[in-house]
Amino acid sequence: MKLAIIGAGVAGLAAARSLRLTNPTLEVTLYEKSRGLGGRAATRRRDGFAFDHGAQYLKAPTDALLHLIQQELPSDELFDIGKPVWAFDAHGTISEGDSAQNAEQKWSYRSGLNMLGKLLGAGLDIRRDVRVAALKRITQGGWSLVDASGAVVGAADLVLISAPAPQAAEILAISDIPGERRATLVEALHGVAYRRCLSFAFAYPRLVPRPFYAQINTDRGHPIAWLALEHDKGPQRCPSGHSLIIAQMAPAFSLEHWDTPLDQLAGSVTALVGDVLAEDLDQPLWADRQGWKFALPDGVALPGSIDTPDLGLFFAGDFTAGQGRVHLAIEQGWRAAEVIGAALE
Repeated sequence: MKLAIIGAGVAGLAAARSLRLTNPTLEVTLYEKSRGLGGRAATRRRDGFAFDHGAQYLKAPTDALLHLIQQELPSDELFDIGKPVWAFDAHGTISEGDSAQNAEQKWSYRSGLNMLGKLLGAGLDIRRDVRVAALKRITQGGWSLVDASGAVVGAADLVLISAPAPQAAEILAISDIPGERRATLVEALHGVAYRRCLSFAFAYPRLVPRPFYAQINTDRGHPIAWLALEHDKGPQRCPSGHSLIIAQMAPAFSLEHWDTPLDQLAGSVTALVGDVLAEDLDQPLWADRQGWKFALPDGVALPGSIDTPDLGLFFAGDFTAGQGRVHLAIEQGWRAAEVIGAALE
């Protein structure tokens, strides 16, 4: 029995790892359109700096999640950021943030949050740089996975789709699924819209110390949604005596400036960062830009309404959780693994 997982983000990796442990005879292959693993749990490196330009850290609010990162996966690089997240409003007024949320541990890895994807994916059969465009029904049962040219890139009895909902909808829209059922699935997936996010990194040749690790805009009235001091994640992130600041922009700003080149945006964004931190930050050593088209889901496609066991189709990801959180994606991967395990029985 073979299972294909489309997407090697955190949900797909968590599902594959769980199934390998609970159903060792099941052949699981992941198909990932890019080179990296872990989706938005991503890290970039530049000139001696390392920075998380997507998800910022990992929460582990349950015993199962804590056991995963502390006991099941290698934890020599794992650490709690420790410092709190403060808040600011549209007028730049700063407060010390939510005390209950600040009491929660904020986990990361010394070399970068992308270590999570590497650890979850260790030992798995992962085909990188393979973009699955459609599913074609095999006469004797199961699915062929084909790319945009129509070439078959794989085959499986069951398929778990963990790509973002709009991408999943594109795949299903041209797949061999009975018309009415296909339309229902595509409609449910298209019902989950995503907020875009432009994420900027700015490096400075001096220290920018603060009593907090990050600040979050709580009233959604500021162009910056999230502002983090990446150098607070330890010496592997930043050369000594330097600082690295992450600015993730609000959806409206991100959509308006989605196609604006970095050199035309850097000045205005550093000015906004400087206003929030009350410091002149107009002259960074360098600036970096990343656009996340599917950053955060607005809405949810409940897995009970879209999983289709009789066709061998299953779904997992932030869109089945309704929130863009790393730990929720892991849990959705585990949930999908349980459903698939039950279908196998």
